Amino acid sequence: GLAGLAILSQQLQLHGLAAETPAALIQQGTTEHQKVWVSTIADLPALAEREQPEAPTLVIIGEVVKLHDTLSWF
Repeated sequence: GLAGLAILSQQLQLHGLAAETPAALIQQGTTEHQKVWVSTIADLPALAEREQPEAPTLVIIGEVVKLHDTLSWF
């Protein structure tokens, strides 16, 4: 969950993913209350700490995050 973002970020980087790999948090996706935050895997824990997203929140990691502006339909 969101409490494990620091470990997730650290482990992804330790296993070879670049710190600048795109990442996003999507809270209440596909609803009128949807919120999206875009960052990198290195900055993801700080983003979550600052923004305090609530469940349900998806964590998306990888180049697909760069399509957010193009596919932003909510």
